[in-house]
Order: sequence, then structure tokens, then C-alpha cells
Amino acid sequence: MQVFVLLVIFVLMMAGLMRPYIGLLALLIVMELQPGELYPTLAPLHLERVAAVLLLISFLMHGEKWRFPAPTRWFLAFYGAMIVSIPLAFWRSNSLASCFSFLEIVVYVLFATALLTTEARIRGFILTEILLVTWLGGSALYNYHRGIWLVRMNIERAVGITSSAGDPDSLAATLLLSIPLCLALMARGNPPWMRLVGLGTICIALVTILDTGSRAAALGVVFLVAILIFRKRKNLIFLPIVAALSPVVWLAIPAQYKARYETVDHLKGDESYQNRILSWKGGIAMFEHNPLTGVGAGNYTDANGNGYWPGPRHRFYLNAHSLYFKLLGELGIVGIITFGGYTLCVFRLNMRSRRQLLEMHESQFLTELPALLNIIFLQLFFAGYAAHNLYRITWFVVGAISASISLLPALENVPEGVEVRQHKRDSVSLAESDWSPALLPELRARLGAGTQAS
Repeated sequence: MQVFVLLVIFVLMMAGLMRPYIGLLALLIVMELQPGELYPTLAPLHLERVAAVLLLISFLMHGEKWRFPAPTRWFLAFYGAMIVSIPLAFWRSNSLASCFSFLEIVVYVLFATALLTTEARIRGFILTEILLVTWLGGSALYNYHRGIWLVRMNIERAVGITSSAGDPDSLAATLLLSIPLCLALMARGNPPWMRLVGLGTICIALVTILDTGSRAAALGVVFLVAILIFRKRKNLIFLPIVAALSPVVWLAIPAQYKARYETVDHLKGDESYQNRILSWKGGIAMFEHNPLTGVGAGNYTDANGNGYWPGPRHRFYLNAHSLYFKLLGELGIVGIITFGGYTLCVFRLNMRSRRQLLEMHESQFLTELPALLNIIFLQLFFAGYAAHNLYRITWFVVGAISASISLLPALENVPEGVEVRQHKRDSVSLAESDWSPALLPELRARLGAGTQAS
């Protein structure tokens, strides 16, 4: 099997030399599959680095151009905040290693932003990601029912087979965050087989999330369902159905997972949760010690155990288990400004892109995608209460897709002389301040042509 996997990856990489977009998909596949972990004999090949180098060669050979829209600039500023934290870090070599490791994400995001230049490419990129997530969730589910699981918190928990979704909580989060992208694939206008892929992945994801026993993911499912129902008035029709099915679903859940979820009601007696609260207090102490740049990227665990764990109790080397305290403790004010600026920029850009695409009467896939990407951000913020997902690649891939959507020349599809001021549902302003910079020249040209014709 490893020979087959290596052959497929090799073919994709070679095809990527002819078409950089294929090289991007090859890099995505290698990063998700982690073939060096699946088959240790492939580890010395460092296929991720090989794929990235070949993609860079192809990129330069074909004269592709880097693109730096606002989300990309904010993303690079956030990476700069990580680098700036090194000199005053609790453990400088650890922060340096974290920044070097994060460089893989930086390169990947820059390639994605540069190469996702059409709707077809964006759709293909998302489809590839969903197929890989289906493999991650499906393999974990298959192994679980063969008796391969991890016993933690006194329950049997499904686990991924590579580090891309290794521990149960990480696996559950990956599956949960994929659901909005599955909904994008299920949009009207996409081929029936693609819509079935989206639906099938959602089913696999929900069952596997249950088998991970993740309390955070279970709450995340409830949060996601609530968002999807209340985001549109017409979706309220599903509220009674969800309310009626909820007791049935609860009765069908195995007893060991019910007991795990019910611990949410008495967290005061949960030692794990209480230790997390102490860890959060440690994060506050880290910020107070160095409010400007914190203790440095990747240092939360070591700083907690060696200097900031509060109270007289035995010190724990515990990570933040919170996005917010992770950001506060590790990167300080500089990190808060850059990460906050990045997320706000992407969120606003998606709202603007959706308005524009509705004006252009684009495909449902494209018009719904910006809102679904914002939902992923809301999921990440919600999960951030109990998960230190600050450096999770999902934040930044969402930004790359959002930036790529905003740079699509959507107005090229508008026939000459057609009035574009009428919204699908209601009239909205088309002031230039509402449009992405990449679309302004085309907008001015169209409006100018219409004025001359009249």
C-alpha cells in the first residue's frame, strides 16, 4: 500500500510541475495524509518539503504572481508578532522552533491565496479537503469499531491515525469544522455526486464525533445547529424537527458518552476542569509579567510548569486549553492586535463579498461560501473557550479562501448594459467603498460603459 500511496503522490507532484494548482492540491494531500507517519519508511523522504519545493519551482516557471490582499497582510503581521515574541520569550529556543514550524502554514497560505484564482479552483480545493477529512473520520470510525481506540476519561474514544487529527478532541474539532464546507458542496448547481459527498461526510463526521467522546465538540454541534437554523428566517421551519429529534438522539447515545457529557453539569467537581481554570490564571500571570509580547510563541506549557502556575498546589505543565488565554499569555498585546485585526478583516471581507456576489447573481456555491466561512470562524471562537486553537491552520486557510473569493473577477459575467444595482432580494448601495479593491477597475469600466451608452 505504501508503494501505491507514494506513486500517487509522485504523479500528483509531477503533474504539479505542469500546473501549479495541481501542485497545491498535492501539497494539501501530503499535509493531511502525513504519509511519513502512516508508513515510517517514507519519513526520511520529507514529502511535505519535497511537495512545497516542487510547487515553488512550478510557481516560478509559470510566472505566477503572489497576491497580498488585506487578510494576507494581517496574517503576515500575526506571524510577525510570533517572531517579535522570541527575544523576550520564556524559552527563546522553543519560540524559535515554534515560529519555524509555523512557517509551513505561512508558505501554504501564500500559495493558496496566489493560486485559488477561479470558482472552479476554489471548489476543487474544498472538495479535496472534504475528501481528506472523510478519510480521516472514516478511518477513525472503522478502527473504532474494530476495537482500536484510546481509553481516556474512563471512556473509549475514537482517535485519528496521524497527527493531522490525532487525539480525540483534535479529530472531533477537524470533523466539526468541515461541516460548513460540506454544506457548500451541497449547494444547488453542484453536480449530484458532489452533493452526495458533502452529505456523506456530514453523516460520517457526526457519528465519529460521538465516538470521540469530546464534550467540546458535542457542544459545538449544538452551537452549529443553532447558527444554521437562526441565520435565515426560512430555516426556522426546522426548529420543531430538531426539537423533536433531540430526545431520540439522546436516547440513542451509548451510556458511557452520556455520562461524559453529563459532567458538564458539575464541573466544580471535575479535577480536569479545575486544573484548566488554574492554567488560565497562569496565562493572566504571564501577561502581567510581559504584557507587550507575552512569554513567547509555544511556551505556555513550560512557562506554566516552571514559573506561573498559581496557588500552593503541585505545579502542572498544562497548556492553556483556551484560545483567549493562549493568545494573552504567549503573544501579549502585539498578538492580540494582529490576531484580532486578522479575524476582523476576514469576517468583514466575507460579509462584503457575499453582498457583491448576490449582486452579480453568482452560483449558490459561491454566494453561500463567504457566510459559511464566517460560520467556521464563529465555531473556532466558540471552541476557543476550552481549546488552545490559536495556531490551528483552519484559521488561516479560511482567510486564504476568503481573500481568493474577494479577488475573483465576478463582474466579468455581467452582460453589457445590464443594471447591476438590483439585489436579488432588496436594493443595496453599490458605493465603491463596499467593493473589494480588485473589483473596482472592472466596476468603473462597466459603469463607465453604461454611462457612455446612455
